[in-house]
Amino acid sequence: MTEVKAPRRRTNTRARLLAAAVDVFVERGARRVTVDDLVSAAGYTRGAFYSNFGSVEEVLLEAFKEESERLIDAVRTAVADHSDADSSGSLIRAAFDAVGPVQDRWYVLQSEVVLQSLRDPDAREISSATFTALSEQLVEVVELALDRLDCTSTMPTDLLAQTMMGVFLHSLTMRTIRPDDPRADRLLDDALPQILDGVSIPRTSA
Repeated sequence: MTEVKAPRRRTNTRARLLAAAVDVFVERGARRVTVDDLVSAAGYTRGAFYSNFGSVEEVLLEAFKEESERLIDAVRTAVADHSDADSSGSLIRAAFDAVGPVQDRWYVLQSEVVLQSLRDPDAREISSATFTALSEQLVEVVELALDRLDCTSTMPTDLLAQTMMGVFLHSLTMRTIRPDDPRADRLLDDALPQILDGVSIPRTSA
């Protein structure tokens, strides 16, 4: 019995450390966070931390990976379940409404990982794999959206996915710096549907 429970306890410890770490990183900024901050927030000891992670930087990257997966899953589910699949605008709005609860936290973590990569070449190499995996999942979601719209893209799907993500990131940047600027919402409500429609053709015409 002990051999079964120990790995489970370690998994739970790791999960709780990561969950607590997200709030700490968002509130304090990664460069100001210490191991003591993380274990205090999660209610563990330094020993519990080092049995699961090697550094604060490792926790940051793992937290970003988990938040990215949560964001992608929310988009994927919204696209798959959306009833009005005839309108690209409606489909896109449903997707971004679904990520509303997690997008700000994800955006902060994403920014912190980018900053860490700029400062540390070793961190850049490690985070590159995470961004590559995120990009691959985005491609899958865009392909799902095209299927729901019964369309195909005249642009390579990976480029379309990166273009849509770029617009999304810029809208988050605008909303962060100028919360009352309506152009942030217009990027999602107007620009993205026009981009998707502009590079899409019905499958019957392909």
